[in-house]
Amino acid sequence: MKPHTTIKAIYCGQVNTMEHKSKGLYNSAYKKQQMPSDKKLFINAEGFLDDSQGDRENHGGIDKAVCVYSQKAYDFLQKEHNISSETPLFGENITIVDLDDSEVCIGDIFECGEVLFEVSQPRQPCWKISTLTGIKNLTALLVKEHKSGFYMRVLQEGKISQNDTLQLISRDYPQLTIEYVNRCSFDAKKHQKEIPEILACSKLSEAYKESLHKRYKGAESGLQEWQNDLNI
Repeated sequence: MKPHTTIKAIYCGQVNTMEHKSKGLYNSAYKKQQMPSDKKLFINAEGFLDDSQGDRENHGGIDKAVCVYSQKAYDFLQKEHNISSETPLFGENITIVDLDDSEVCIGDIFECGEVLFEVSQPRQPCWKISTLTGIKNLTALLVKEHKSGFYMRVLQEGKISQNDTLQLISRDYPQLTIEYVNRCSFDAKKHQKEIPEILACSKLSEAYKESLHKRYKGAESGLQEWQNDLNI
């Protein structure tokens, strides 16, 4: 049987202006609303037509068209850290039920309704996660536990609904799970031998390659500067 996963919910949101006491005003569409389960939602190369991004430099675009997070990760965070399992806590577009970051690989192609998705990179949690959820050090916790979620690009546009499933139809890089790539990236010093294989993956987004290459050369560990949690 080919791996597949059901969809718990689909979320979309519009840009709102937020204010942080040290960062000042910024735009974000992090806080999203659940779409009706039977509504057919159109997805193009940039993502859901009903969705938007407040920071187009770091979010959205072809390689970050759709953000996915796993209910299995929510369950882990609830059990191990008493973090609320309310979705979409991480601003994702899709919460999936049956797979997590240890079971999804870079380059995986999933069929869902009329759409073909391809996994492009791990999500890179930033400080806004802690700020917008009000949970101190949540960004750092996601980095520590390698529970980032991931992005998908759109290979074939079309409509999907919550009632559709994501069915894996192609896997070229079974060794490059999202969790594995995160482990290598978050502790580049320890994984100098493994990182070149990741950088050679043709399906990994160019922006992530650039970020990982910098960490590889610098042999960094832990949070990057823009991931450091701010006071909330």
